[in-house]
Amino acid sequence: MGGISFFKLPKHRVFEYRPLYYDPEKEQREQRRRELGLADDDNNDDGKYKAGQFIRSGAMRARHDQFAQKMEAQKRRSQFILIALIIGLSVVAYYMMRDYWDEFVHVIFK
Repeated sequence: MGGISFFKLPKHRVFEYRPLYYDPEKEQREQRRRELGLADDDNNDDGKYKAGQFIRSGAMRARHDQFAQKMEAQKRRSQFILIALIIGLSVVAYYMMRDYWDEFVHVIFK
């Protein structure tokens, strides 16, 4: 079936980055500063996001710990509700059995 297909395959995507502005003199100055050790890019905190900064700072671990604490609180709350429900139903069953015990025994054993 030369060249005929029922499925259209996507073409290969190419990343083409073209900077909006390039100043070779500024690049040379920054390179020279890096060589002389005057500008340390790693310690430069200008408020911009740096890749991986939240991983290194432990923010993901803190978020996970908060989630784990929240889940533990929900688990305790649901266990408390279950225990209260069991106690409440037991009390209701006790009063029903106490009032109707004779009829209950009569129905089951006769």
